[in-house]
Amino acid sequence: MKPIISLCLLLMISIGLSAQLDSNLIHRLDAMVTADQQCRGIVRAIRNGQSDTISIDQANSQMRKTDSLHGIQLKAIFDQYGFVGYDLAGKAGSHHFWMLVQHQDQHVDFQLAVLEKMKVAAENGNASFQDYAYLIDRIKVNQGQPQIYGTQLTLNEDSTSYTPKPVIAPDQLNTRRATAGLPPIEFYIKAMNKRHFGTIKKE
Repeated sequence: MKPIISLCLLLMISIGLSAQLDSNLIHRLDAMVTADQQCRGIVRAIRNGQSDTISIDQANSQMRKTDSLHGIQLKAIFDQYGFVGYDLAGKAGSHHFWMLVQHQDQHVDFQLAVLEKMKVAAENGNASFQDYAYLIDRIKVNQGQPQIYGTQLTLNEDSTSYTPKPVIAPDQLNTRRATAGLPPIEFYIKAMNKRHFGTIKKE
């Protein structure tokens, strides 16, 4: 009987959490992510030679304006809720909040404040540790420091492949990535090369 009771309790807890999700916040984050990805999709398409409707400078300018507007909203959300975890916006909503914070590179102090709260959430199972790994790397790079998990890449010297920006103890990188639930760096680089094929020169 105990396993059945435990299963029922877990189901009741799950239903309770779902009922407490903030639908207005979820929709708000959805709209922000849609705008965010549209801007970045245009930039990526131009770099990959798939679009020439506007210049790369115009596309980057629009992306910066969108990030700036989102920054104001994100700070207001963070001031009200702290880190947006699964219990507040579900896994997708929490991921969306993290993604938008990732793009606030002009406000590293804000990213750091979010990272502190996100660490607690991730350790308690209320946020993605993979997302946390990306954010801490992003902040390290923004501060001019070596990253930990190798999530932030740059083109190599001859532009034939992406490669991680400086990392601590490179020989232990895949071990650290595994602890964060990330695939080996070789697979990650291959995926990024495929995604950004227009920026890579053929050998």
